[in-house]
Amino acid sequence: MKGRVHYVSPKGSAEAVAEAIARECKIVKEPLMPAYMPEGIVLMFLGCEGTKMDKVTKEFISSMDKKRVENVALFGCNPKMSQAALDEMRSELTARGVNVLKQTFVCSGKGGLFSGGHAPNETDLENARKFAADCIKQVMGE
Repeated sequence: MKGRVHYVSPKGSAEAVAEAIARECKIVKEPLMPAYMPEGIVLMFLGCEGTKMDKVTKEFISSMDKKRVENVALFGCNPKMSQAALDEMRSELTARGVNVLKQTFVCSGKGGLFSGGHAPNETDLENARKFAADCIKQVMGE
């Protein structure tokens, strides 16, 4: 399966989750800057840390269509507010004709003391790996 993991991670939390997903799926992970828009992707994981969709993610999504990316699975690292960002991303992707999987992943927020509740802990990373495996099964029809 041709897949990728893309993310925006100013604090490093989304990058840690992206790494767990990429290893589980044996696919490439790459930050959105300076990512190029890939072609023929069966499943893309797209993640953020914020409470709303940032400008870089919005521009990246604006170049997508279902010929470039068939399916997208969303993940976030802010347990209290990522859902708003994921909903915004879902809306933009759906408007472009890209299938967005219903299942999303958001870190528990029980990371380190100074993480502000956003840093993924080992349980979060294990759950991210399970999320990735479930998404692959769903896309592959297993």
